Amino acid sequence: MSTQSGRSGSIRSGRSGSRARASTSHRKLSTFNSYRPPQEQQRRDGLAIRGSRGKESMLFTDQQMADDLLATVPKLHAAIVMDARGSPLWRRKSCKGGIAAYELMPSSNRSDDMDLAYASLAKTEIKCHLNEVLNVLINRESSDYQSTMAALCGKKFCDARTVFQQRCHFSEESRQTLSDNSSPPEGAEGQKVLITVNMATLQPMLHMKFQSKKHRLPQKLCFASFTHQYASKDRAVHVMKTLPKHVHDELVPRSERTALRHQLDHLAVGFDIQSTPAPGGSSSQSTTIIAHGYAAVTPPEAFGAYSPGPLSRIAAPNKSQVTRRRAAMMNPEAKHVLDLLTQSLREFERVIRRRRFDFQSFVYFHTASVGDPELKSCSICQKRFSLIRRDFFCQLCGHMVCRDCSQLYEVEAHIGEVRKNRICVECVVRVDACKFEDENLIAALGPTVVSDDRWFSDSDTEVTTPILREYSSPNDLLHDQLSSEDPTTRSHALEQLGRLDLAEKVRRDIEHHLKRSLRVAEKCTRPEDCEVADLERDYAFEFDGDRTRDPNHPLPPMPEQDMECKRLQYINNSGVLDPTYDRAALNLLAQVAARQLNCPVGYVSMVGEDTFHAVGTFPQRPPEMNVAPRDENMCAHTVYADKPLVVKNPQRDMRFAQMTIIKDAGVKFYAGFPIRAPDGAIVASLCTSDFKPHDNFSTKEYATMETLAKLAAQLVAPRQLPAAAY
Repeated sequence: MSTQSGRSGSIRSGRSGSRARASTSHRKLSTFNSYRPPQEQQRRDGLAIRGSRGKESMLFTDQQMADDLLATVPKLHAAIVMDARGSPLWRRKSCKGGIAAYELMPSSNRSDDMDLAYASLAKTEIKCHLNEVLNVLINRESSDYQSTMAALCGKKFCDARTVFQQRCHFSEESRQTLSDNSSPPEGAEGQKVLITVNMATLQPMLHMKFQSKKHRLPQKLCFASFTHQYASKDRAVHVMKTLPKHVHDELVPRSERTALRHQLDHLAVGFDIQSTPAPGGSSSQSTTIIAHGYAAVTPPEAFGAYSPGPLSRIAAPNKSQVTRRRAAMMNPEAKHVLDLLTQSLREFERVIRRRRFDFQSFVYFHTASVGDPELKSCSICQKRFSLIRRDFFCQLCGHMVCRDCSQLYEVEAHIGEVRKNRICVECVVRVDACKFEDENLIAALGPTVVSDDRWFSDSDTEVTTPILREYSSPNDLLHDQLSSEDPTTRSHALEQLGRLDLAEKVRRDIEHHLKRSLRVAEKCTRPEDCEVADLERDYAFEFDGDRTRDPNHPLPPMPEQDMECKRLQYINNSGVLDPTYDRAALNLLAQVAARQLNCPVGYVSMVGEDTFHAVGTFPQRPPEMNVAPRDENMCAHTVYADKPLVVKNPQRDMRFAQMTIIKDAGVKFYAGFPIRAPDGAIVASLCTSDFKPHDNFSTKEYATMETLAKLAAQLVAPRQLPAAAY
């Protein structure tokens, strides 16, 4: 790429020989033209450029980048303090779309910040979790950044890419800068931040024929950014700043960054995000965002150098002098860029909402029969449809609604893929009541099943039992009983030891069979062949507050009557629900499934006519905890889907978010695989769950659950039904 100095080359994250204060672990290696997967580096790195002859030179070390970014934080803090005090220096420019926009005016008491040529501020309040805002600001891949910028800036956006990214531990001095005396200094772990360099191309302010050619060119600007979330988790700061001019000119020709022409040194935008925690879903949270953008004529390391002090011989400029000075140094393109970025707050709520809808399941045709009264009136306002009041179909709940009670909303099916679905007002409220508090929501927008490049490692040859040891505390008691002087106690202990040895042998046999099966499956299992229940339904939601604890929790769908009768007959004939049935083998299968999927909970479930039964559990639980109403568990959905059901985080899904077990136990991952009878009927399900979300499900995990489900079928599925059942 051509640069001002005449060199050509590519940008990459290169090693730096300097021993900087910051301790870093390298995140991404990148050239200008491509974005490569992360690779570990032991030494400190930075932004480097490789010339046409292959020679590499370091442009900006990681510590220089961190210091350059941190120097802008006091400007953000000062703007927030001024706004909190209601300073008259901020003149309101507009207030629309829930966004209040302000512009900095000269001071009448000669206390102006002489570093600034222009400053703007915008603020808003959104009903969302703080992490939802951070997921808009933080983009770990070029495709994510490009999609987000296109949504925030609209037609003014051309292109974007990520060229550098890594995590960094800040120094003690940096921690003091970030704390701003508003909170006590935090430990090093709380100060690990992500530093990124993004290149954004923005359209010029106006496409006018009488403008000079250079002013009609798009603005290509390189922004370094970092995000810091405080230990309290209710406040975060995101700062983005153009690279220093001498670095910027090596990456982008001067003709393509006219916003930084003449005396302007850099542009910077800081976001201060503060959330008010509250119990309940994301709609219960209130998050305030203040965006402060400025154009500076001095580099960060020289801030304050030109401000006349009390002992200075230079008199402070008056209001009119400051106005003329700023007008002479500022240019329309820089103002356009800053206003565009600060006022992008208008689009935050739209981006947040369309990502919430992506985690929902939709139905695309109504299931009511002809003549059903539901088709004649709105299910919300109950007003009858007519030529004036048209009928519409809510694609989320599956009921008929009118125009006044519904609206078209954007749904981001995958990053950058946006469609519009009609959703009724009640479903919007139900979705907003779900929890979207994950730190990396964007990763969860990807496919459910992903390829696993390496199914086996060297450690797989060893038999590991970390989970068994964790939950085998009774072994200590057993050791004491074996040493007891009471013959009865010793006899009981020996009998129990025999059962434990047998269980351990069976567990090893299961793992050995699993590994052999996976060796075969590894060669032929592809993500596209791993069928799971998707987010497209064929039934409408039904709500009944008398059957569920929360009236906004939809009832699980029921299979066809013939299939359901056969399934229940299989369950009755299996004998598994009999209190005398030995469930030790099922418990072991649940344990192996949980360990293989790195989940703390595994179980084998049977869904009866009205009741859910956990017939094999890991870890062991009291019998009363192994039953629940059919309407209050996820396995009923697995039975209806007739295929594996993998939910990355049920708390984000309207079908499950208000379910008792999800809310009370904090379940954030579920995978259920059908256990089938020989004719394909679902008798039970092999399930695992976790208290943290899983962004995807690997092909190895899919093959593992399939293999274990087939083993479980040999235990619980009768070979055939009695003839009388037919």
